Amino acid sequence: MSYVGYVPLLKQYLSKTLPPDHVPSVLEVGLDRGTTFVPLAVHLLRSRPRFMLVGVDIALQEQLLLTLRNLDATEEQLVYALEENSLSILPRMVQSNTKFDLVLIDGDHNYHTVSEELKHVEALTFSHSVVVVDDYDGRWSTRDLWYADRPGYEGSKLATAPVETEKHGVKAAVDGWLADNPGWELHKLLPGEPVVLTRRGVFTFDPVAPPASGQTAVSVEEWLQAPADEARK
Repeated sequence: MSYVGYVPLLKQYLSKTLPPDHVPSVLEVGLDRGTTFVPLAVHLLRSRPRFMLVGVDIALQEQLLLTLRNLDATEEQLVYALEENSLSILPRMVQSNTKFDLVLIDGDHNYHTVSEELKHVEALTFSHSVVVVDDYDGRWSTRDLWYADRPGYEGSKLATAPVETEKHGVKAAVDGWLADNPGWELHKLLPGEPVVLTRRGVFTFDPVAPPASGQTAVSVEEWLQAPADEARK
């Protein structure tokens, strides 16, 4: 979905931290409008001749699919958007021995779903892999959100039906999983809702995010002046 501030770090990890001859593999759970998925896809297209990027969502948006269809990827640059429930597809990925260098978790924001998703992290990752979980802090840190109850998703056959649990929220799910998996540790790299999980001793991120590659929101006057400034160089 959206990992504000983390996208430059994720790009750095995929293009610079992983060895040049490595074929990156990325899994994102919860795509929404693709505000993280599309930038990662474009970055990988530019930086890696071979990679696999997989996105999972219970309701793929047509605008996102249209964007992905026009990426001009090669046969070895694999971009998949799967309309499926994460609790259904993750066990099948484990059975097929699929592993990812980077896993992003931002689907249903509730204790039950996140706890179930995290159960598969060990099997879905390499020793060097990085996992980013959104909503650890923020609105859904200690409260549950179920997409089955959200407007527009009521009739979804893929949405997980609400489950009553003693604990609530994403934070309790992550903290509980960490308690059961002492070989992993949590990193808070930037202010905001996401946290990063890695195996102990594997810390691959520079805590200072590199600057954005370009400007996107400028005034008309700034845009008109830019070509003139460039021409004077």
